[in-house]
Amino acid sequence: MAFATVEDVAARLGRPIADSETPRFQALLDDVSALIADYCTANNWTMDSPPATFKAVAAAEAIRWSAVDPGVVLERTGEMETQYGVTASNNELSQAARNSLSKYRLKATTISVRETQCPPE
Repeated sequence: MAFATVEDVAARLGRPIADSETPRFQALLDDVSALIADYCTANNWTMDSPPATFKAVAAAEAIRWSAVDPGVVLERTGEMETQYGVTASNNELSQAARNSLSKYRLKATTISVRETQCPPE
């Protein structure tokens, strides 16, 4: 289940999504939604009622990922330079997304353990 729809992306882009772009955006939304669910590890939310933040992050990440050409690491317009390489932008959440989602993650906690003396029998 994607946390945002293609219509949510269109609203944020301020333009309709062409029919030819719809499958790509749906795939991006599915991918980023899976990463959000993994990152947040079902703490204080359920798949039936995810926080509204999830929709905003999913749409924003899908837009960010759609703007990246796969494999392009560097582009320069003066004297036309392009470098290709492996990029992680399409398989990980941005730092801004992780910051927005951090309150939905499970937190590591400590517990205090105290030894008590048992009364003699």
